[in-house]
Amino acid sequence: MKWTKSQLLRQTQSVTFDEDIEIDASAFAGNSRINGVKDVHVYGTGHLDPNEDVFYADVYVEGTMLCPDAITGDEIEIPFETDSQEVYVFEETEEDGARVVTNEVIELLPAVIDDILLEVPLQVTEASEDEYPEGDGWKVYSEAEYQERQKDRLDPRLAVLKQFKDE
Repeated sequence: MKWTKSQLLRQTQSVTFDEDIEIDASAFAGNSRINGVKDVHVYGTGHLDPNEDVFYADVYVEGTMLCPDAITGDEIEIPFETDSQEVYVFEETEEDGARVVTNEVIELLPAVIDDILLEVPLQVTEASEDEYPEGDGWKVYSEAEYQERQKDRLDPRLAVLKQFKDE
């Protein structure tokens, strides 16, 4: 999924791509919400507009991301699908969202990684409530349990006002 500008200028029609790719887990090393991906399939089309010196690509990505369980820390497989419209320019520009091409080579992999990172969930868990961890003086509650416990709780800042109601 790399093309040089000269290759694109020789083609009279748009380029199509349809590939299974492998992305090394180190690409996601700075993100604690994803451990890696597998079975990634990328497909789409792209075309060079020689008048504007811009390459446009419609990119579709699907696969499985490997994310840590928010409760247990176990790895969970989460299927994903995403698409994007990428714009590559060959000169510096003020255009928002455009990717600047270096060395006259257009590479889609950074855009694919960005698309995957946009799909990573904030939290995910497959743990049932009886698997929630607990220890000496602490326990992880489900959202429903927490809301139930908070319903009858009185805000300590307003406790003094309760005296006035009783009088």
